[in-house]
Amino acid sequence: MVKDYTKEVTHKDYRNPEKLKKYYHRVEKKYYPKFKTYDLTESIHKEFKLINDEFISLKYPNWVTPTIGGGLSLLFLLPVLKYTFREGINAEYLVLIILFSSLLSFFSIYGITQPQKEQILDRKNGLLTMTGFFWQKSITMVFDKVEFAYSTGGEDAVGGFVLQAIRPNKWQTFDNYEFYGDCYNTMTFIMWYMDKNRPLPPDPVFDPYRQQDFERRKAAGFPKPLYPSSIKTPEATKEQRAERKRIGGW
Repeated sequence: MVKDYTKEVTHKDYRNPEKLKKYYHRVEKKYYPKFKTYDLTESIHKEFKLINDEFISLKYPNWVTPTIGGGLSLLFLLPVLKYTFREGINAEYLVLIILFSSLLSFFSIYGITQPQKEQILDRKNGLLTMTGFFWQKSITMVFDKVEFAYSTGGEDAVGGFVLQAIRPNKWQTFDNYEFYGDCYNTMTFIMWYMDKNRPLPPDPVFDPYRQQDFERRKAAGFPKPLYPSSIKTPEATKEQRAERKRIGGW
């Protein structure tokens, strides 16, 4: 039996939704014309807990933050300890020892006690689940309410243009969704997938689910797409396209 990934809504909106809509790095929820199709089949076991016609659940690398944070803290702490054992301790190095030891302890405790991190696209119910900030539990919002941005990266652009969901917290923090190219390609894919009135995106990973998704939309009378798009989203076969045209009128 396939696990149901439906989550309860935890946040209904942002504190300042109109301000976020003017955010400089905002990525508008829409279809971007230079959409490139990938094949997720080979990466399904590496990047996804589940991917079908109802849910996409991504595998979140919980180890990254505590490992990098703890590793850097230890990397800086060891030379300081080596120096103090050789030359003796002074006030300046004592401060550094306390600082790096505290950071190492913080990331070690966080790695052990952090809550479950979840990233879920719920096509079935129109919900998106993003990870919480540090010890905050995962956040679930109606997809229409979620605002997105892109990462800026470093001076060499490494790490830039990754799609990020903006968390509805007092301080502006972000959750990366990096699995389908740059921010604009990933946004187009997510928009396409989250529109349950359209056929599934043209990725081979969805081929086993196309017929049952077609039958579901047919039973509902082929309602028109939730989000407008200039990108054609045809059915899998000519016969299905004709049936949608006859019943749904589009």
